[in-house]
Amino acid sequence: MNTPPSTRVAPFVQTEINWDKLDKKRFYVVGAGLFTGVTVALYPVSVVKTRLQVASRDIAETSAFSVVKGILKNDGVPGLYRGFGTVITGAVPARIIFLTALETTKISAFKLVAPFEFSEPTQAAIANGMAGMTASLFSQAVFVPIDVVSQKLMVQGYSGHATYTGGIDVATKIIKSYGVRGLYRGFGLSVMTYSPSSAAWWASYGSSQRVIWRLLGYGSDSKATVAPSQSKI
Repeated sequence: MNTPPSTRVAPFVQTEINWDKLDKKRFYVVGAGLFTGVTVALYPVSVVKTRLQVASRDIAETSAFSVVKGILKNDGVPGLYRGFGTVITGAVPARIIFLTALETTKISAFKLVAPFEFSEPTQAAIANGMAGMTASLFSQAVFVPIDVVSQKLMVQGYSGHATYTGGIDVATKIIKSYGVRGLYRGFGLSVMTYSPSSAAWWASYGSSQRVIWRLLGYGSDSKATVAPSQSKI
């Protein structure tokens, strides 16, 4: 006897935190806070990498260590954070867009795959993958212009590059010279790179999460079993 789709999906739904039940204030604050912390820690790496990529032949700095040494000598620690204000100003809203698109798309994706009666890990992989790809696509609309502006700030005055007074100055000059399209240079490549990788990451996350929960005894067909997030300590 075949089990109705609604019955088979019930345990799957119990393991998912629905968007309408999510504490959105805490979700955004914690998410933005964690992202900011990671950005602060890794931003100097981006500055050094970008400078290495644009260095001309007459620049003596041929290694990451020499680039860091040169930045500290000429600009001090602040030199390792050139363009950081622009990145945070634009990237936090972009991250909020990503998280919102991810969670809301995931709900629709769950409903879309439910009638196919796949196993829970497979449903989770498909739904999370679709959500991850869509979220990345939306967020790139903000991330790409921020990257374009911040990279110019990272290398300003270095190896013959122009100098700017700030992110607004960079954006203004780009738009004046190339139009709004200038802020979206590399948009297609960014989408082609990050959307599939985001889909793969979230699909793997959703699928492995269900497998682990199953191994721990959660998400079974028993009505007495609840998801880890619903268990009371």
